[in-house]
Amino acid sequence: MKETINIIGAGPAGLVAAIVLRKHGFPVKVFEMSSDVGHRLNGDFQGLENWSSERDITELLKDIGIEINFLCVPYYGGTVYAPEMKPAEIKSDRPIFYLVKRGAMPGTLDMGLKEQALSLGVEILFNRRLDAFDGKAIVGTGPKGGDAIAVGITFNTEMEDKSVLVFDDDIAPKGYAYLLVNQGCGTMVTVLYREYRRGNECFDDMKRFFKDNMALDIKNEKKFGSYGNFFIRDTQAHNKKLYIGESAGFQDCLWGFGMRYAILSGWMAAKSLIDGSDYDMLWKKDLKPMLETSLVNRYLFEKVGHAGYRYLAKKFTSGNPCDFLRKHYNPSFSKQLLLPLAKRKYESRVRDKNCNHENCSCVWCRCGERACP
Repeated sequence: MKETINIIGAGPAGLVAAIVLRKHGFPVKVFEMSSDVGHRLNGDFQGLENWSSERDITELLKDIGIEINFLCVPYYGGTVYAPEMKPAEIKSDRPIFYLVKRGAMPGTLDMGLKEQALSLGVEILFNRRLDAFDGKAIVGTGPKGGDAIAVGITFNTEMEDKSVLVFDDDIAPKGYAYLLVNQGCGTMVTVLYREYRRGNECFDDMKRFFKDNMALDIKNEKKFGSYGNFFIRDTQAHNKKLYIGESAGFQDCLWGFGMRYAILSGWMAAKSLIDGSDYDMLWKKDLKPMLETSLVNRYLFEKVGHAGYRYLAKKFTSGNPCDFLRKHYNPSFSKQLLLPLAKRKYESRVRDKNCNHENCSCVWCRCGERACP
């Protein structure tokens, strides 16, 4: 009989790992400290990016064994704003991203993955925090710090479906703001990579900006906040623990489109246990080049100001935005030259306090919450 695999965390990365393992006959237990999936989320819309690869993300999901039993709407364009520039329309011949909903309610990505896992016989133990374990484990406990923060609202509306992007350091310092509307529901968010204490101020400025530039219709407004983190380490395999998702620092350092990284890392961790392949080799082959490129992109983005944002807006609208983004999200010779400088300049707010001594079986020492027994 195959060994039971413990998975800590029922986020997308952990649930994808559970689904893949169960389909290959492994008994799986998922430990989740909250009462349900999607506990940090509020029914907000997010984008599952579709530009970094020539393959459509929905095809990739099917290939790794994930059904699309959740809201997943293709968006082919939208409107982009930059300072001192008229709004520009983005149009693409393929989906730029797929709109998904997050949280613990019907139709969300989180609930869809949970339903798939349960239907396969995955045991999910809610309100359970696994502090130590025997045997192999996959750790997907989510972000440990705020290298970027988001402040936003979800709401009901009669506005038409739309996607709006804003680059403006007064509204989102070194980040961006966005408005997504689908079928009578909306999400409005400012994402800050600097000046975190200005979060509420930037939120108010963003809301005022959208009111001034379009006919906003907002009902049943609910405010929320979230955060994410990014880092790159030499290994994500520690004493039978495989780290995935944001617990491994897997995130898009430029704009925070991390769901693709989470899903792929969950699949890779499962694959390594199924066929005995080296997990570090898997993620370093397919994820590390993109992680490093996103770090260089973050370094360059923070160097530009409003003039740079106008340049980006023009590039998005002058041709195929997916082609432009794919070029800059994938490795290049020039990006490799800049990588050492970007690494020296970037500092994550996450500190690695993991002891990882021989035969360590504790989970939470990695973020300094517990010492090894």
